Amino acid sequence: MSKKKETEIQISDSKDGVILTVGKKKVAEIKNITDETTSEETFEVLVNGKYIKTMKNYPEALEEAIKTYNLAL
Repeated sequence: MSKKKETEIQISDSKDGVILTVGKKKVAEIKNITDETTSEETFEVLVNGKYIKTMKNYPEALEEAIKTYNLAL
């Protein structure tokens, strides 16, 4: 049987949103984007520097970032 290795992901604030790091490596970023005409907020998910998706709420964006990072391992 193989052992599952647990990975700790740290979430920290940035100028544009939050950054997800594992150890010292930045693995994902969630940018908070506000539409100036409607004042509606959206969240852009970037994993390993690549744009993945735009989400309407933060919890979904966080879940998408972690899921995409885990699939990339």
